[in-house]
Amino acid sequence: MKYSLFSVLFVLFGAVPAFSQLGIKGGIQLATMKQEDENIDQDDLEKHAIIAPVLGVTLDLNITDHFSIQPELLYTQNGGRNTYSYFGVETESTYRINYVEVPVLAKIKVGNPEDGGVGFHVAAGPWLGLAMSGTTHTETTVFGSQIVTEDKFTFDNEDNAKRANFGVIGAAGISFSNFTLDLRYNYGLNNLLDEDADNNNDNKPVLQTRGLAVTLGVTF
Repeated sequence: MKYSLFSVLFVLFGAVPAFSQLGIKGGIQLATMKQEDENIDQDDLEKHAIIAPVLGVTLDLNITDHFSIQPELLYTQNGGRNTYSYFGVETESTYRINYVEVPVLAKIKVGNPEDGGVGFHVAAGPWLGLAMSGTTHTETTVFGSQIVTEDKFTFDNEDNAKRANFGVIGAAGISFSNFTLDLRYNYGLNNLLDEDADNNNDNKPVLQTRGLAVTLGVTF
């Protein structure tokens, strides 16, 4: 498994063909979670975003002057903060999960940033993520008394959280010289608390990632 992953990364980022551009990028993500439970519906939650980092490398494989395939290798932090009140008990939960993500985007480009002009792009595609670690911080207030708990995601039978995550990305941005400013929305499709791979055979509990990220990248 490890050797296969390293082989894929070598093909994507090590053997860089002449018609491609290698780059690095960094930025922030406003991350939220879609959460539902047996007694908690999505509409009953007050959702808040957390600010999380996004860092990684990109490879722009130019198919034509206006179309490319862009695989990426990213470190991202997904999560969110949700509050819920029920019969005088107020619960606030903050999730932070550290991922290695591999998006593969189809990218349409116009303009000529390499000649001193401005370029524009739109992109979309799937991504696959692997959780490395994660924490949950919960504050429960009962009649004025507060109980604070900290838990780590173990990604085993103890918390039933899944390491694997996947979803789709939609992005748009501008380029100038060898810099690219990118805005994207990351929509997680996998239910991280589902007991199997079929996300349609049961409805609750549900925990899915969402994120709005802005990054600045430079190509070489």
